[in-house]
This record gives sequence, structure tokens and C-alpha cells, in this order.
Amino acid sequence: MVTFDRNAFISKFREEADEHLARLNEGIIELEERPHDADLLDELFREAHTLKGASKMVGILDVSEVSHKLEDLLAAMRAGRIAPGGEISDLFFEALDAIVFLSDAAVKEEKAEFPVEELCSRLADAAATGETEDSKLPAAREAQRPAGKATVGKATAGKTMAGATAGATAEGAPQADGGKPKSARAEGGTAREEIEPAPDKTADEADEEERPVEAAARRPSVLAKSTIRVKTAQVDKLLNLVGEMVIGQIKAEQRLGQVKDLAGMATETCEHWSELRPGLQEIAAAAGPHGDELRARVAMISDATEALRQKTKTISSYFTEDTARMGAVVRELQEDGMQLRMLPVANVFNAFPRAVRDMAKDFNKKIKLHISGAETQLDKKVLEEINDPLIHIVRNSVDHGIEDPEERLASGKPEEGTIELSAAQEGDHIVIKVNDDGRGMDPDRIREAAVNHGILSRSEAGALTDREALFLTLETGFTTSQIITEMSGRGIGLDVVKQYVVEKLKGSINLESEMGKGTTIILTLPLTLAIIRALLVRVSGQTFALPTTSVEETLTIGPEDISKTQGREAIRLRRRTVPLVRLDQLLRLPPADSDPFGKTHVVVLGMAGQRIGLVVDELSGEQQIVLKSLGSHLKRVPNVAGATVLGAGEIVIILLVPDLMNSAKSIAKSLSPYERAGGDERAKLQRVLVVEDSFTTRELERSIFEASGYEVDVAVDGADALEKLGSSRFDVIVTDVQMPRLNGFELTEKVKSDPRFAQIPVVIVTSLEREEEKRRGIEVGADAYVTKSVFNQDTLLEIVERLTR
Repeated sequence: MVTFDRNAFISKFREEADEHLARLNEGIIELEERPHDADLLDELFREAHTLKGASKMVGILDVSEVSHKLEDLLAAMRAGRIAPGGEISDLFFEALDAIVFLSDAAVKEEKAEFPVEELCSRLADAAATGETEDSKLPAAREAQRPAGKATVGKATAGKTMAGATAGATAEGAPQADGGKPKSARAEGGTAREEIEPAPDKTADEADEEERPVEAAARRPSVLAKSTIRVKTAQVDKLLNLVGEMVIGQIKAEQRLGQVKDLAGMATETCEHWSELRPGLQEIAAAAGPHGDELRARVAMISDATEALRQKTKTISSYFTEDTARMGAVVRELQEDGMQLRMLPVANVFNAFPRAVRDMAKDFNKKIKLHISGAETQLDKKVLEEINDPLIHIVRNSVDHGIEDPEERLASGKPEEGTIELSAAQEGDHIVIKVNDDGRGMDPDRIREAAVNHGILSRSEAGALTDREALFLTLETGFTTSQIITEMSGRGIGLDVVKQYVVEKLKGSINLESEMGKGTTIILTLPLTLAIIRALLVRVSGQTFALPTTSVEETLTIGPEDISKTQGREAIRLRRRTVPLVRLDQLLRLPPADSDPFGKTHVVVLGMAGQRIGLVVDELSGEQQIVLKSLGSHLKRVPNVAGATVLGAGEIVIILLVPDLMNSAKSIAKSLSPYERAGGDERAKLQRVLVVEDSFTTRELERSIFEASGYEVDVAVDGADALEKLGSSRFDVIVTDVQMPRLNGFELTEKVKSDPRFAQIPVVIVTSLEREEEKRRGIEVGADAYVTKSVFNQDTLLEIVERLTR
């Protein structure tokens, strides 16, 4: 007698259950919007029916019983006895969470402490009467919360994502929705249609027509024709081998170059021999009979050199064809291999409709989630890592971004808030956006919170632009309860987003927010972490790779293109100042000899609105590389993202651009005053006081001067400026005219009449452009008068530089 090993099939059931649970979660959300959709009800009935039969087959009877009651509930909906939505949906979700909990316990061979009978009784009552009890099963919800994973909401943290994601992958790694709902329907559609009961029959009557055993017996033959299940580890191993083939292809192309060189040498040898041969033949002829041996050797060498030329030419031709053919195959294999790891972001996105629904209910808010681009494909490793960041972002949008209904109505907004979750491919990257139409982030409150928590001094916080202030929410330490009170909680957990997106996934984050309009968080991620394009550079005799996603452009400049302000080298690039940083200094390598022709190679890097010019010794070209980890013992090396092997066998370090940007900032801050000034005492005293009541203009001017190396302080009006002049020393004053308390003309007059400040140049930047207003500026002692209608930063910088010489 053949024995049945139930345990061998439980893990396979768990994988199948993930697909059914994900579709049921998704379907109930859809049913709340389309309660009379008969096709949707039929589909959900089939999902529950299949789940019941499969669980009974492997002996997980509690799951089978709960699934059976869900069938009855859906049958009552189909018959029109009860309406979906509200408490009925809550109870349905609770049952799905229970199935996750019971299935996990079965996989772990643990006894599930769960009141199954109570839940089934409530489901039966709901199917019969359309009413549900208020009691919940919090113990079960807590038990199923994934250990060590970020929670989604407050009370709903466990139930929301546990039910929505429905478990883990075959290897046990968390998976956003436990499978691919679309493929679950497509693959199982035929078999499930065969077991679909008629609309007027109960679940028990349907079983009489066709048992789950019979349906299950037929299903494998259908699925086997279209899909197989393969462990991720096997795919990873395959892709590692593909990566080695890519390296082999690069080596083969280099060898091809050597073969072509050899063929060229053979041709040159033949040509040289052709020049020598006539002279040798004449000598042989003059020698008479004694020249026979020489003639024979000349003929032999002629034949040999020609044969060598023909042979190397043929080999070169064949090698070229073979390399091209192999390259095409390797590229196709690489692309197809990468597709094995590519999954739609729907695998993560599909968990969020229920998550948002449950959180909105907990916070007594009305929120609608719009999802677009869910079909966009992304590497499975990247997909697994973005789940937690998205949880934090969406939770913040629900909890702290979207206002209460009363607040929204009072501000003229619809009662129902909107969160948009979208994905789109841009080149070899995917861009994920989370946008809400809530209250937005308040830069002033963020600055105040940064000061209160000792993250920045008040002067440092005041010098931040609104955009820079927003990025403070990504810093560790901006997630305390006090910050929640002072900033409406925006930024909580966003340091986790930065950790995952920037450090783990080598991506980038951008923040956009407008008070009263809402906030958009933009994540830019690589499509895959395995193979990237990189720019190879050399510095101090070593080769390094820079991911091209962060490279804006490369330049070769002369000494005349480099300026020094405050002791910091910079270049002007399309009317913008870009600071220069030497890569050997960042990596603490010995400096190489300077170019004898005075040329400097610069790689312009850009990230999160910031740019630096990286000075290198040589630009070696761009190529595709295989990204390899340095191993667990070198998991986090500053400035290093990984390594790769070039075709010649050279091991090359891949640099981490976010770290390079931070290292550049650290070096700038660590310079002594003398180093900043480049030895020029006047330069270190070049401090600018910007006086402007408009926040936007004030911060624009501040950023212009800081980018050019000046130290900047700001004042909100003339009276504030006089106070700052009394306590600090400045080399130039840049002021507006129309300001409260003390306008720019009055400020200039007071400055020029005070012996302590009279020598300080004053530049007036104003929208007042009538001739009498310009004369007024000259009369009070202004050194320059710039109208905003023709304002550009080059003009302003040139004026200030001239006045401070």
C-alpha cells in the first residue's frame, strides 16, 4: 500500500494558498466598489472553493472549515441575501487572516491556538442574517504579525499586511502578496470553472456535483502545461552563471582584439618580406648553381608568410563571427535570464488597497487609493526590499498626510482623501511615486523640530532651503513622538526608507511637498541589482567604476576653467556653479602626477538635486559590468557599492555615489579656515548678509552665494539686519528695498552713516526699476543696484566678487 506523506505537500499547498488568498483580499476590495458584479462574486466563490478543497486534501481541516464558511458567505451574497461591504467585509478579512495564521502553523508543524469554532459560528450567522458581532480576535492578529517586519498601521498593522500578503515565498522570504493574482486566475481558470457551482446551489450541493478531489486531480495537468515552480535559489545560481558568461564574453572580445592585432602583424610581415624578396632573388640568381638553396629558402619563406597571413586572416574572421554570435546569445540569455527574476510590482501594490482601507477605518478617515503601472516589471530582489519602505510611506500618508474629513471640508477639499501609488519604467530604472492630497509638510516646523532635537543649530536650520528642510525627515532621530506633535508626524519612519532605497538598493529619493496641497515621495530604483552600466575611471593608478545612473556628464577642462572661491575649486557649467572634489582625496589615495598638458578630467555626479564635479586622472570608457557583493565580512565599506571583474581579470571597485556625496561634504567641513581661504586672509572673511523679507527670494540668493563658496547669513528685514551687523562681521550686504520695519534704502543709509559699517559694500536687489528709485539708491550710498526683472546669478556674483576684492 502506498503511504501518503502529507507534510511533503503542505509547503506546496501554502504556495497555492498564497495565490488564492491574495486574490480574495483583492476581490473583496473590488466588491465593495462593485457589490452587484456577478462575475466577480463567481470568481471569488471559485477561489474559496479551491482553497477549501486543497486544504482538505492535505489535512488542514481548520482551514478547510473556515474556507467552507467563506463559501457560504459568498453564496449568500450571490443569492442577494446579504450585501458585501462594511462589517461583512471586515469579517471576511478576519477570516482570511485566520487562514494565514492556521496555514503558517501547519507549515511549522505547530498547534494553532485559535478559536476556529467561534469564527466559523460568526461567519455562519453573517451568512444567515447579514449581521456580524463586534467581537474581534486580537490574539490571532497579533500572532500572525510577521516578526521583525515593519507594521502598517496601529491596531491593524498585523492583520492588514499579513492577510494581504498571504505568507512567504517557497524559501520563506516575505513576499508582498504571496503570488501573482493574475497568473493565479489564468493558470487555474479552466480547472476552477469546472468546479463552479450553479448560482442557485449552496456550497454543499456544489460538492455533490464535483468533489475537490476530482478537481484537484485534473488541475496539475492544466497547470503543468503553462508553469512550473522553481526555487529562487536555483534562479539566482543560474543568473550568477550568466554573469560569469558575460565576463567571459568581455574577455573574448578583448582576445578578439589581440587576434586582430596578430593578423595585422602577419600582414605587415608579408609586406616587409615582399620588399626583401626581390633582392634575395637577385643574389640567388647571381650565385648561379650555388644560389639554388637560397632560392629554395626564399620560396619556402614566401609560402610560409603568405600561409601565415591567410591563416591569421581566416582565424580573425572566424573569431569575429563566433564572438559576435556568442555575444548575441549571451545577451539574449542575459535578458531572458533576468526576466526569470522580473515580477510585476503588482505583487507588492496589490497588498495596499486593503491596507489603506483598514488604516483609514482605524483613523476614522475616508481615503481612496489609486494604483497605476502595477504591470511594471522589477527584479524580485528589489521587489522584496521595497515592501517595507512603501509600508512606511503609505502609513505616513494615511496617518499624518491625509486630513480628517472635517478638516478637509473646512479647507475646501473633498471629504475623501486620495493616495496615488504608481510605477513606471524610465530607461534602466523604475520610478515609484506615492502622492497624497493631504496637508503637506511644513518646512518651518521641520526646521523647528530639528533645532529642538539638537539635529541642527538655529542658524543652520534657518539657512536651509525648503527643499533641504524636507530631506531632514529622512534622517535618523526624526521619528520621535515629540516630532509627531510638532510636525503633524510627517517623516516618521522615513529614515528606514532612506536605509532601504539608498543604501541597500542603490537608488535615490526625492521629496516634493506643498502646504495644503499634499506630498509626493519619489523612489528611483534600478530594474536589477545584478548587471549595470558603469563609467570606468582611473585615479592614483587604480581603476574604479561609477554607475552611469548618477553620472550627468564628463568634461575635460583646462586650468582657466577652474575658479577658487573660499578656497574651494569650482567650475561654471551652464550658468551653475559646480564644486570640484578630487576622487583621490575622497578615497584617501596618494595624488597622481598632474597632467603635463594641464588638462583635468571631471565626472559630474548628480543626486537629489545636488551636483559635484569628481576630478579623476583618466576617463577609461563606459561598459556593462556584473555587480558582485564583497561578502558578509565587507558588507558596509564606506564609498563602496561592490566589485566587478573586467575582461582582463582586473578586479574593480564599484563606488557608491551617495557615500561619495556625503564624503565630499565632510571634507569641505573639515577644512581649516586657512584651507578654505586657500591661504588668502581676505577670502576667509567673505561673508554675505542677505536681507530679504520674501522667503523664496531670500533662500534663492542664499543658495547662489553658498554654491559659490561664500558664508551666508540672512535677515528678514532691515531692523533684523542691523541686529546681525552688531553681532557679526560681514564683507558685503545684499538687500531688498520693500520690507517691513526698515526698508532697504533706510538700511543702506544707516549702514553708510555708521563708521563701524560704512566700508561694507551694499548691493540693492529689487523690483523697483524706475530712474528716481535708482537715484534714491545711489543717494543713500548703495554700491550696486540690480533689478529683479533682469536678475541672473552670474551678474550678481560678478558684482559681489568685484566689490569684495
